[in-house]
Amino acid sequence: MIRGLLALIFVSGVSMYLLTACTPSSNSATRSAQYVVDSGISEGKRWRRDNRHFAVEVKTEALATDGIHDPDNDAIHTLQEPAEALSAFPLGRRGDVDWVKALSLGIIEPRANLLEQGQMTVLDMDIMFKNTGQMPWVKFPHTAHTQWLACSNCHPAIFIEKKGANKLSMDGILAGEHCGRCHDKVAFSLWTCERCHNVPHEGTPKRWNESLGIPPTPATAN
Repeated sequence: MIRGLLALIFVSGVSMYLLTACTPSSNSATRSAQYVVDSGISEGKRWRRDNRHFAVEVKTEALATDGIHDPDNDAIHTLQEPAEALSAFPLGRRGDVDWVKALSLGIIEPRANLLEQGQMTVLDMDIMFKNTGQMPWVKFPHTAHTQWLACSNCHPAIFIEKKGANKLSMDGILAGEHCGRCHDKVAFSLWTCERCHNVPHEGTPKRWNESLGIPPTPATAN
């Protein structure tokens, strides 16, 4: 069992709103979303907006070459290499740690506070975002997030708890806003698209349904 301080105490009395979204348009709403639709979910191609390259596989960087630790300092040999520390953790499709699965398997157990007292207050509420163009809709699970995060980690500084108040786009998320505050940093890669875009609709390209293991139907085949 690995235990660590991964969350703060929940703030009581926080009001939650079930957000609804607009009917999807025929085309993806942002340039980055169209990039994914055109390129597919398994291809590592350069995102030309800012010349970043999103690799197919996540590589765990060694301490001596991560640009953070001093490779000439003898103390570096007392540290455990990240690849060794994470070797027993379940991995996602791109080779990064699947933290949600690690939590469900009991490999990690987040603390509710510094004193290691009490339990996390888990909120079981999903939010469906439908304004995703050709991409499958996004079903956001509060459960997976509130198992280790307090409401105050996200509300109201990152997400305003009011319908229509959050102008989400993949362009903004890729720039580190909203979901991008954690994803592609400590949470799973933004380019494991199917982890979020997991509810196909009638405008979803056929290959997305196939990637999710969903057989084609008259409503989704195209």
